[in-house]
Amino acid sequence: MQRNLRAAATAAGLALCACAQAQSASNVTLYGIIDQSIRYTNHVDDGGGSKLQLANGAITNSRFGLKGEEDLGDGSRAVFRLENGFDPQTGMANQNGRLFGRYAYVGLSNDRWGTLTAGRQGAESFNFFGEFDPLTVGNYMGNSWPFLITVGRLDNLLTYAGKFGGLNLGLTYGFGNQFGSMRRGSYWGARASYDAGPLSFGGTYQEMRDPDDRAQRMWGLGARYTLDAAKLFIGYMGGRDASGFVDSLLNAPTRTVAQGSPSANPRKDMTLYTGLTYQATPRLALTGAYYYSDAKNINGFEGNRGKRHAAVLLAEYSLSKRTQVYGTVDFNRTSGGANAEMPSKNNQTGLGVGLRHIF
Repeated sequence: MQRNLRAAATAAGLALCACAQAQSASNVTLYGIIDQSIRYTNHVDDGGGSKLQLANGAITNSRFGLKGEEDLGDGSRAVFRLENGFDPQTGMANQNGRLFGRYAYVGLSNDRWGTLTAGRQGAESFNFFGEFDPLTVGNYMGNSWPFLITVGRLDNLLTYAGKFGGLNLGLTYGFGNQFGSMRRGSYWGARASYDAGPLSFGGTYQEMRDPDDRAQRMWGLGARYTLDAAKLFIGYMGGRDASGFVDSLLNAPTRTVAQGSPSANPRKDMTLYTGLTYQATPRLALTGAYYYSDAKNINGFEGNRGKRHAAVLLAEYSLSKRTQVYGTVDFNRTSGGANAEMPSKNNQTGLGVGLRHIF
């Protein structure tokens, strides 16, 4: 009996040691943002009415997630990330109700060679402009619409990311998962940027194919310059869409829009933008951004051209390191075929105030 007790105690001790070693070699972090705003928007329906509502954050969607890594030795680690997006005003999940609709991936990382991950992740152009847009790609349609052509996040991605001195690289392949074809439904993209002191600049290119093998391509350039308390941004995006994907996202739900043939007349996009972020005080940050877009063959009709102008102002005040209050205003005006993007009139104004807590 005494021998059995001694063996059990030894086994328990070994198990505790193993657990302690595992905990010292790995870590898991719970993190998130809860960002709730009150937003007023005019011209929201075909009658030109307005809406006052509680809405998800102006710049940062609310989310929570788990991320972690395990030390494998020799500068290598196993990594993972699971991230859910949600609307705090209802508690409902975003991304069509997915449990982890923002990110869900696992991978291996090495200090020298970079990181390889597999799962649901951001497209390369989405990742790129998250670094080179003054609003880090916003939330409302009034401030984020130019970046719909980047596709955002996708399933079934295999991604490599590496940093070599000031050079940052990203390469991604997306499996189409279509029987009998590797092209249908597939994706590939690349990005590269370089940090040279206060100046960062780079470019991106990607291609996504729908199940019918129609391609949506986009490309872009961006630069960011830091001067004392100010950051200046400038960028360009281009696109060619033979799938109808971009039109389906941009057309206002209240509009009945005729559809031509995007495969015969691919939509062509050109967007220019600039912006400035200024840290006026240690607690107060001010941001202004302007976007100009010129699109051709909108909704698959040859020669159907339209333009859009958008301006956004944002003021953020830090109550602490983790809590901010903010106010924002955005204005959009369209012309020509781009009027299909507005619910009723050819312009729309949005105002918002909000509270953001980071944990």
